[in-house]
Amino acid sequence: MKDAFLDCLAATCHVSRAAEAIGVELTTVYGLLRRDRGFASAWSEALALGYEMLETQVVGHALSGGGRRTITDGDVGRTGGIDIDLALTLLTTHRNAMLGKPFKSGRKPLVATREETNASILKKLRVVEAGMRRAAERAGETIGEKERGQDDGRVQDGAIAEGTAVALLPAPSGETPA
Repeated sequence: MKDAFLDCLAATCHVSRAAEAIGVELTTVYGLLRRDRGFASAWSEALALGYEMLETQVVGHALSGGGRRTITDGDVGRTGGIDIDLALTLLTTHRNAMLGKPFKSGRKPLVATREETNASILKKLRVVEAGMRRAAERAGETIGEKERGQDDGRVQDGAIAEGTAVALLPAPSGETPA
């Protein structure tokens, strides 16, 4: 039973298909993989053979002129058609794993230096500070205009109209804020 599983695994690199071929559940073969060192070693060898077979098929396809995006030569009944792009991705990932290179997908993440981070934060703080300064100036102008009798609609009956920015200033010494 183990030999039949390993033969199918070597031919397909497909654990589910190999388990199905011998009529057992996936949990059974994975349990055996954890408990039996000899089986685990044979499993690794079968996968290595499977990758060699895949690489051989890809090279054969290329040498025969390629053209199609799917390899349908060989034992198609066991493996089905093989997508060239997927095969190349699998072979590259497998080779990198064998060389100890970590799997990486997508773009390399960008990491800012401490100086870049500090510069970005300071720039944003300057923008916020400028906005607060403008709001305080507008609030000061509005109140000053009312005091001079030049009502522009933002101050009515001593109250500041809704939507007008107001800076909170400390109360003059000796007074408590309202």
